[in-house]
Amino acid sequence: MKKGILKSCILGMTALALSAGALHAQDRIKVLDRMMYTINPSAKLDGPQFRDASSASEKSAYLQQVIKSILKEADAKAGKYLEAGDTQAYYAFLTMALTVPLHEGVYIHFRNVDGNVCVQEANSGNMVRKSSETTYKIFAQYFKDPKMPFFPECSEIKSSTGVRQMIRGGDGTDLSMMQVSIRWHFDDFLANKKYESVSRTLNYGFSHLLNGFDPVYRNVSNYSCIYDRSLPKRRVSYINLIKGIWAGKYNSGSIAQTCRFADPNSPFKNHDANFAKNLDKILNFSGVIPVDYVGDIRVDGAAADAIKEIVKNLKEYKNERSALNRLLGR
Repeated sequence: MKKGILKSCILGMTALALSAGALHAQDRIKVLDRMMYTINPSAKLDGPQFRDASSASEKSAYLQQVIKSILKEADAKAGKYLEAGDTQAYYAFLTMALTVPLHEGVYIHFRNVDGNVCVQEANSGNMVRKSSETTYKIFAQYFKDPKMPFFPECSEIKSSTGVRQMIRGGDGTDLSMMQVSIRWHFDDFLANKKYESVSRTLNYGFSHLLNGFDPVYRNVSNYSCIYDRSLPKRRVSYINLIKGIWAGKYNSGSIAQTCRFADPNSPFKNHDANFAKNLDKILNFSGVIPVDYVGDIRVDGAAADAIKEIVKNLKEYKNERSALNRLLGR
């Protein structure tokens, strides 16, 4: 793992979506069991919790809360572009912000579930230890406080109802909806316990995205995969800009890898193709978002209108903000 990486792949599994019928027939989405740390029941958490056994309308309400948090934090980061009159950069960042937590954490930060779902190898830290002794020491320092461990031993989890969990990567070294690497982001993300909050996690992840977006966009003519003289305005392919920021700064940890997604011989071409599929879910949004592992979730009301408005503005070089302003309470 390179410094600065926030991994894209959860458990290294290929993406799958459960059918609506399958979701209706079960209380728990069992594939998620293998993607979670179990949280101390006494820990204070901030933000919506995904509930497997909830109804379709409740899942929709959950996702609307997540979408609102995403757009609130993304607007705060990219607002400087809007103020400068560069609406396309602003809407490109918001579109990217809607895509990355879908791709990285299937729009789940906290999960609330019934069942004996605690995975001892994960909560004990043994999973992380297999990856790196250094990373294990970081895990133990921040999550295994003897007085109140955030991830306790499974034997200490007495209840099997309302169990609270946090999504993680396959080897346990990345966690949260933004799949933040605990190896390289402990001095702020872990030290300040930002993982306890959905909004603070999004804010942290979007800051990392902006650290790639700003320098690439300022020097866009240096990136042949993004700069196209045949295009209008700044001659930027904003869709490719989104793909490049994820492939470079976010996934590889290096801006030098921005055009990785355009290389047909890249060893990471499957990573980039899977990200592009999730980006297409946002670009083609018509009311339902197919969420890997979880299934189709309908988005209604102001959240749905805001997504449609953002995508339309990005594609058509417009700046119609009535739905987005309504969602953000303006």
